[in-house]
Amino acid sequence: MPRRQEKKRRRGQRDLSLPYQEWRFEVGAPDHGTRLDAFLAERMEWGSRTRVQRYVAEQAVEVLPHKDPQRAPVAVLKAGLKLRVGQEVVVRLAAPGATRTDHLANVRDQMRGQLRDAEEAAAEAPPPPPLEVVYEDDQLVAVNKPPGVAVHPSHGHLTGSLIHLIHERHRELYGSTEDVPTLCHRLDRETTGLIVAAKDQLSRTRMGRQFEARTVKKAYLALVDGEMEEDEGLIDIPLGKALGSEVRLKIGPRHDADGQHSETAWRVRRRLQGRTLVELFPRTGRQHQLRVHLAEIGHPIVGDKLYFGGDAMFIRQVSGVGLTEDDYAQLGLEHQALHSWKLAFEHPFTGAPMELEAPLWPTIAERAGE
Repeated sequence: MPRRQEKKRRRGQRDLSLPYQEWRFEVGAPDHGTRLDAFLAERMEWGSRTRVQRYVAEQAVEVLPHKDPQRAPVAVLKAGLKLRVGQEVVVRLAAPGATRTDHLANVRDQMRGQLRDAEEAAAEAPPPPPLEVVYEDDQLVAVNKPPGVAVHPSHGHLTGSLIHLIHERHRELYGSTEDVPTLCHRLDRETTGLIVAAKDQLSRTRMGRQFEARTVKKAYLALVDGEMEEDEGLIDIPLGKALGSEVRLKIGPRHDADGQHSETAWRVRRRLQGRTLVELFPRTGRQHQLRVHLAEIGHPIVGDKLYFGGDAMFIRQVSGVGLTEDDYAQLGLEHQALHSWKLAFEHPFTGAPMELEAPLWPTIAERAGE
């Protein structure tokens, strides 16, 4: 009887605790509808289409909404993905040990300069606190994310992301392994709390299916401005790109054809003088949904520079001008008081029901009397 051929093992995410370099390409109108692998093969002179497909399989490629008018997230990244106008394609590869071409040498020099700038910026900023692990087994690791830490590297922030910190910890504990953890979902840079990573590709795939099917139950805590009159309620406001805002990424209520159905259930947890600590249960998963919904009912999240502070304050922050003492006095907290509290899902290996919980981040708990 012929021997059954073993299925080729899918390679996982590259270890981001190791040096790498980055390329970014914006999708223009002539490229709308082009396959991802064909798009990259045309732009990366040393990358054949087959090699690009390997990069995609290794999760070295990311497609971001960037200027996409619909801000459509990419749930499953495949080599055959049809690109949309305005998207940004990011490629991150291990830094080569030797020069292949003059072109690559020039790119590497540029990336070294970016890395040097990032390292200098990181040296000036206070280091993030040690990772607080709230759960770990052979398939999953869940951490309590600190504020001010991006979940993935981005342009201008090539190091110091949450996935970097998770990979560094993984390497310290387990050495070089076939797989390194891959994040199963995302949080905003300033949001704190529970975030889960899968340690192998099968677990990541199974967790991804649960998130895509919206069977993962999420609960958040938020400290909001003002005292909420009711004990609980449901916010049902369609959302879309904010019209008339100077901030491109801002989301707002939309009651036209571009508005997406959005629902958030809420319940008061604690009443304070001039503020309320609320539990939030999103029934849909729109961008900035919790932040926008709370602001729309007159109770923006404490510390939220965009939806509490407003366009002008947000622009001052991101442009490098910085915030004033009056700004921080209005905000009440240096980061937004939004915390990923609980996640309920099926374990990707055993199928057993799980509910994980991350304790409220100390800076929020202090102001909320927790």
